[in-house]
Amino acid sequence: MIRSGVIPDLHDQVSELFQAPAGARRLSVREGYRLWASSYDSDPNPLLALEERELELLLPDTRHEDVIDVGCGTGRWMRKLLRRGVRSVVGVDLTPQMLARAAQNSPLREHLVQGDCLALPFRSRSADVIVCSFTLGHLADLVKVAHEIARVARPKAEVFVSDLHPDAQGHGWRCAFRYQGRSFEIGGHRHARAHVHETFQSAGLRLRRSLDAFIGEPERHIFVRGGKGAWFEAAQAVPALAVDHFIPDARPGERV
Repeated sequence: MIRSGVIPDLHDQVSELFQAPAGARRLSVREGYRLWASSYDSDPNPLLALEERELELLLPDTRHEDVIDVGCGTGRWMRKLLRRGVRSVVGVDLTPQMLARAAQNSPLREHLVQGDCLALPFRSRSADVIVCSFTLGHLADLVKVAHEIARVARPKAEVFVSDLHPDAQGHGWRCAFRYQGRSFEIGGHRHARAHVHETFQSAGLRLRRSLDAFIGEPERHIFVRGGKGAWFEAAQAVPALAVDHFIPDARPGERV
């Protein structure tokens, strides 16, 4: 499997695979997810599958934990967490249509809040585990979200942040989808790994581990299902996903 040194013809294939087609309309985050909500869970998406495969291995035992899902979307991670077992779980998202899709799953209906991750509608120190999935890339300034996540984290909390890898963005990968036969791209921002780590560290969250995740054999069937099987090998050439695990720095008189 190729891990680095993307050769030109593979670069071209990977860009074509994940890049919004020429003429795709660029949308704001709120408008983009308003349209995408109806098909988000059914569209073949190897990045979501990769994230689930990698992040499941990092999550702690959540059976006695209070969990917050920041940018919960259609409740994908909330459903998984409920199956794993939690004391409580609540999800917050900016887009009503994504929350409406999440609410179609009856166990989630009473655990969803419309809100902004830059001003989380939760008490300070209210979460043992925080998941923030495919959200940072939609934010120009990470300072507020980092401080908000740090604020709601309990002293021994564990924070998991995952997003499209900046190297993949540098090779042209974008957040794109089709709706009623038209192509759309949701605006995003490319944040260097070091910048993410420094920003969260400044907010009081210490990096415990950092992972560059690559598309692998478990995702092959998704490429085939989406009619992109011929591009599977090329997709493995670029780090697709950035996953970071943070814990709070010890406050005076506290141990983490």
